Amino acid sequence: MATASKSEPRRTEELLYRLLKVLRGSLLLSIVAIGVVLLLVAAVFESGVQLTSQDGIIAGMLGVFGISAIVSAGSFYLLLKRLRRD
Repeated sequence: MATASKSEPRRTEELLYRLLKVLRGSLLLSIVAIGVVLLLVAAVFESGVQLTSQDGIIAGMLGVFGISAIVSAGSFYLLLKRLRRD
């Protein structure tokens, strides 16, 4: 039993390390990850928790920035894919 519980966190750490290594090697994936984080932070500001008096405005700004990051990285990826094919 003790080895199973010790190997499980090790496996999780290894998976996280691989994911972070892929993100470090790819600018476009990093931009998408930043966009997703911005959207998650916007969701926290939009939730019922009152952090500041301007939560809705901050949530809107972060949402726009997050979606813009995802769309721009996706568009650039498609452009690179098209240029590589030609």
